[in-house]
Amino acid sequence: MEKILILGDYNQLVGSLNQHLSTRFTTQMCMDNLEYVEKIAKIYKFDMVVVCLRGVGELDKKVLDFFAGCRAKRPVLLIGTEEECKVYEKYYEEEQFECITRPTTLGMLQRKCEEMLDLVEDVEEETVVEEAPEQRKSILAVDDSGILLRSVKAMLEKAYDVMVANSGMAAIKQAKKKVPDLILLDYEMPEWDGKRTLEEIRNDEELKDIPVVFLTAVSDKSHIMAVLNLRPSGYLLKPIDQQVLLDTIEKALIKI
Repeated sequence: MEKILILGDYNQLVGSLNQHLSTRFTTQMCMDNLEYVEKIAKIYKFDMVVVCLRGVGELDKKVLDFFAGCRAKRPVLLIGTEEECKVYEKYYEEEQFECITRPTTLGMLQRKCEEMLDLVEDVEEETVVEEAPEQRKSILAVDDSGILLRSVKAMLEKAYDVMVANSGMAAIKQAKKKVPDLILLDYEMPEWDGKRTLEEIRNDEELKDIPVVFLTAVSDKSHIMAVLNLRPSGYLLKPIDQQVLLDTIEKALIKI
């Protein structure tokens, strides 16, 4: 069984990635610090390295230089946001290094590892077809503005299956038909506002555990505190920034 060294601070992404890859490979986690990397490289014979970036420019480039200088050119995969990955773009000139940007899915990351290890032929086509839809998370966006719903869908549809609803009542009906992995919920809506809609979600046995992220256009302190007192999985101010939206969803979806 191929061995993968996973580098990064132990956080939600690293923990979930290790758990998922360990079903297909032998995995070993390590801090992304040159001293630790050099020590573990002496005792752990790995076939590939996966580096989880944790912030723009925070990874010591000496770590990547170490792998580039090794006699055995083991493939190295970096995982991070587009901004994080861009910092290390000089390394991608070599076939040894590749980068995959977030948001992505654990299934896509596994298949990328298999590809870099030349194991693609070992993956049965039927398995890929059946597993891909399960790995792709679904998001239900709820807002009374059609313009905002179209904008959110455009921001997310590359990485997620996106459903939309233009009212709280429509959201409950939609969620009952297909339970989403996360709900983006407008706080200011006529009839059923975000508070009422969240109460309906929490009182439904089938829907109560779905993470909910509020969308709000009001940024004063008292309003934000009222939103936070409902204990959502997160909140976003309008107008919505795409990267902030993606990061907030990823944080809400990954659980340790």
